[in-house]
Amino acid sequence: MDNRVSEPGTSLPSGPPAPRRSRRLLRRVLVTALSGGVVAGAVLAMWPGIGPGTTSPPAPGPRAHRAQLRAPAQAALALTAVTTGMPATLPALTALIGQQEQRVRAQPQDAKAWAVLGTAYVERGRATAGSADFPRAEKALETSLQAVDEEQNVQALDGLTALSLARRDYTEAKRYAEQVQELAPARWSSYSQLIDADTGLGDYDAVGDSFDKLMALKPGAAERPAVMARAAAVYRNRGWREDAVAQLTDAAAAARTPAEQAAYLAQLGQLAFERGDLQDALRHYDAALRQDAAQPAAPAGRARVLAALG
Repeated sequence: MDNRVSEPGTSLPSGPPAPRRSRRLLRRVLVTALSGGVVAGAVLAMWPGIGPGTTSPPAPGPRAHRAQLRAPAQAALALTAVTTGMPATLPALTALIGQQEQRVRAQPQDAKAWAVLGTAYVERGRATAGSADFPRAEKALETSLQAVDEEQNVQALDGLTALSLARRDYTEAKRYAEQVQELAPARWSSYSQLIDADTGLGDYDAVGDSFDKLMALKPGAAERPAVMARAAAVYRNRGWREDAVAQLTDAAAAARTPAEQAAYLAQLGQLAFERGDLQDALRHYDAALRQDAAQPAAPAGRARVLAALG
């Protein structure tokens, strides 16, 4: 389950949302031209490697075979992450995407599988700082909504919120996040996403309201580190740097997966860099990369520190 869209604890970039085709128009086209099971079949054909008649890949070598053996465990970790708003490693996301692609090929009407696939595409796109996965994510999430409508499909709406944030379309992100809150008021990630959306829109009163509601949720042990990291982001934006460091330190200590811990360590590195403590920043970035060698923010942060050190 950066919760990229920013990760928890990071500031959102400013700027107008990228122009995109109306989602309402897209949905009308899908409903009209690709109704019923044809929708999923048509969407399947848009992806190389998912559509019918795909040629099987050659047998893997020993190293690839070992990676395949690890893939189910990684996919399970990523599944928990993307459905609860937590960070996941890039290899785990790739494993989950492969798993869900197989599932929707076998069961094209599985709305949950399409929603998980779409959300995983969003997270991989954020992790790689590339937009190629975003159109795939949109198609997968829209296909999920064709199978199960918005009133019952919280996971797809959550994925569309994340996608809108990744595209800096804060108005759309706010609309989707509010829908998720109406359907699942105890879902902590929707409050975190709404904070991101309102920050992007410059509505800091709304940020405060959502933050207060988030902190009143009393999340469980699994979600608590991510909520602390979100609190750190709000404190950082308010200029409360010491409070932000305290929250992130606790979050990193309580994190349950290497990817989650690495994300919070990288954010601690950023805070250390901002206050001019370059050695502390380097220490945190190195620790983040030891936990997750593919952590997206740590290499760039580490490079900035080394450049500053000369």
